[in-house]
Amino acid sequence: MNLAHFIAGLNLAHPWALYLLALPALVMLWAIVNLRSVRAMPAPLMRALALALFILAMAAPQKVIRTRGTTRPVVLAASASITPAMRRWDLELLRKELKLRADDPAIIFASTAVNSTVGKAGAMLESAGGCVECDPKATDLANALGRLAADPAARGGPALLLTDGWQNLGDADNEVSALRSANVRLYIFTPPGPGYVPDVAMRELSVPPALSKAAPFQLGVTIENLNNAPVSGTLEVYQGGSLMERRKVKIAPGTERFDFTVKPQTVALQSYRALFKPDDPATDIYKENDSLEEWVGVGAHRKVLILTAEARDASYLATVARRMGLEPDVVSVTRGQWNGSLKGYDSVVLDNIERSRLSPAAQNALVSYVEQGGSLAMVGGDRSFGLGGYQASPIANVMPVTMKPPERKILTSALILIIDKSGSMGRNNKLTYAKAAAETVTQSLKPDDLLGVIGFDSQPFVIVPLQPVAKSKPYLDEMINRLRAQGRTFLLPALEQAERSLAQSTAAIKHVVILTDGETGGTADMYYALVSTMHHDLGISISAVAIGREANTALLQAIAKYGGGAYYQTDSPSNLPQIVLQDFNKQSGQTTMVEKEFIPLTTSPNPVLKDYAGRRLPALKGYVSTELRPGASLDAFVDRSGRREPIIASWKRGAGKVLAVTTDASGRWSGRWIADNVFAPVWNRLFAWMTPQTAEEQNVQVALGYEAGRIVMKLTDYSEKPGLGSHPVTATVTRPNGARSDIVLSDVAPGELSAAIQAPTPGTYYIEVRSSDPSREKFPPLAYTVSPAVNAELPRPTPNYSLLERLAAATGGRLNPSIKDVELTRPTIDHKVALDWYLVVAAMLMVIGEAAVRRLTI
Repeated sequence: MNLAHFIAGLNLAHPWALYLLALPALVMLWAIVNLRSVRAMPAPLMRALALALFILAMAAPQKVIRTRGTTRPVVLAASASITPAMRRWDLELLRKELKLRADDPAIIFASTAVNSTVGKAGAMLESAGGCVECDPKATDLANALGRLAADPAARGGPALLLTDGWQNLGDADNEVSALRSANVRLYIFTPPGPGYVPDVAMRELSVPPALSKAAPFQLGVTIENLNNAPVSGTLEVYQGGSLMERRKVKIAPGTERFDFTVKPQTVALQSYRALFKPDDPATDIYKENDSLEEWVGVGAHRKVLILTAEARDASYLATVARRMGLEPDVVSVTRGQWNGSLKGYDSVVLDNIERSRLSPAAQNALVSYVEQGGSLAMVGGDRSFGLGGYQASPIANVMPVTMKPPERKILTSALILIIDKSGSMGRNNKLTYAKAAAETVTQSLKPDDLLGVIGFDSQPFVIVPLQPVAKSKPYLDEMINRLRAQGRTFLLPALEQAERSLAQSTAAIKHVVILTDGETGGTADMYYALVSTMHHDLGISISAVAIGREANTALLQAIAKYGGGAYYQTDSPSNLPQIVLQDFNKQSGQTTMVEKEFIPLTTSPNPVLKDYAGRRLPALKGYVSTELRPGASLDAFVDRSGRREPIIASWKRGAGKVLAVTTDASGRWSGRWIADNVFAPVWNRLFAWMTPQTAEEQNVQVALGYEAGRIVMKLTDYSEKPGLGSHPVTATVTRPNGARSDIVLSDVAPGELSAAIQAPTPGTYYIEVRSSDPSREKFPPLAYTVSPAVNAELPRPTPNYSLLERLAAATGGRLNPSIKDVELTRPTIDHKVALDWYLVVAAMLMVIGEAAVRRLTI
């Protein structure tokens, strides 16, 4: 150690104590004068030194150690769009050019920002996984800048920011005021981008969000080629789910726009989607940004009344109507409840609701509604058309089909009930109600129908052999009551027993109903092979009833599906008699309700189904049998024994329109339409035909955009006397998850309103705008689709200079400054180390030593 440097760094808190050093000097002098021999000299000398050390300790000497502190935090981007080469450039800059230390603070960010150090952040950037804690799937620059502004260590000086400037979460511009308040100046460095990226990105799909009437408009597709050479491919534009135009394109590096002329066919909310397909997939490896979807609302917002017996039956219809921009009002009608009010509705749908639920006055009101220009549709199901008692009703007179009363063929049935008798069936009276189900269904069987009952646990037990009801009825109750709950569950042998019994039967209808509450045992393949053979080779249908939540529901559903029957699930065992009876009635030969798989065909030309004309539609599992009336249009039909039976029929009645859809809208028969994405397009066209176009044109322009996770909506009234802001205007937003919320539009200028809708999640947001002014024409339906590409972390050829220049200028910093201009400062920190306790310890050791020396010299 350099003694001079050490002494130079000493400070005395009490320098006056040094005057007391005269005392040890006097003590030493007195000892020398009175010294009797040289041998006694060490003891007084040590006493004097001990006293001197105590006096020096009283002066409180301190050693001042000066160190250099850390810099202000450096902010580092670590999202997936920062390539390995860009990360290496960042670390080279920090370590070699700026010479930052490993302990200097850092904020590393992607979706979230994390406090770290330069050393730890560098290790994360060099690792294969990157900053896992930051969630690199997105970039939130605003979050990182907000954390920087709130850090006391960053206040009052320059801070380094290393980023490419691209963000897909938050808005960095919103943090400028916080940075200014903290007096933070951003010195921003941008790692060089790759120059080009094998990507073709669709940047904008330009359409008018709303049109007052169906009129041609220009659809613009803006595409950016990020390659360093032209890219060839195909650009497709879809209207709804139908291809509107396909065009071969060659896109030079940079941005190019392609325009298409669109002629809307309907008054509704219509989606338009553009899709780019490269000829060489290697030129476009990021598929997230190859497609965009936008919506155009044509005509005023319209209301549809859906009258139904069960609200759940109308859920699919209501969803389609809402997505079209219609406002569905679903009313579940009990007997005579609905009063027949139709004011404000543009169309009415009778969805599987029997006539008895509508009062005579309500039925007459519907007929009058049609004759005065309204649109009415009747939708099939087991409570509709002839099955609902509408034949000879006022409503039947305006329908485009003739309804048939319920008919039933006299067919012999063979029914086997397979009842689980395992131990768990003894709980909650499950087995008791299963027995009651057998007794109940017996009452519906004809004397010559066949009935068998098989109980099973791990083995099958034939309780009632398959025989005519007339023969087994006298002792049926006694035999069924022999069932006792015990044992484990294995269904397969019981099914095999049922197959053997029914294989010998000549009954026209052969049906099996399984009632179980637990695991079925065996493998799925074992059941599928048996069930398929029973259904296809022997004509046996199989239904399954799951009791409670512990049953093997997936397998039971599959058995019902492949067995041509139905699947039921109930938590209440008391429902079993009703379920079994309902299931048996389905198999009993009704001809008005046809439950069999048919392939519907559409006619051509077809003003109702338009582009669906002349097509085969997915199979239906049932419909209500009717006959086409003279003068009506047959839009879709099934061929039944060489006879065309209507599935969709239409005509104009008086000043209105009437539609008959003989299949259902709940999915029981039309499940394939729903699964194959045909249900919504077909009903789009049906609703569009039913709902009249609004003739009055509005002078309100609608603009929709997307900024920083929000849909920005702007309404501008171009009327000579704008009255848009004179009454409150609200918007109801339906989000992709179905949640709904209301917002109030705010005044920006006379006749101009705006609102911002939080929309961080990709998907379609449906917007219904309403004014409290009753005299104002309704607004068109609106929707905006947030593309998944907004959250995609994709590399860019060059940094986002426009944003970064704004941030640097707004905070008084610089963008890409030279290294010598970077004002990296480190504070000098003085650490004072007290030395007095060292002196006290030395003095005490000296006193101890003096005592030892004195004893030795005496």
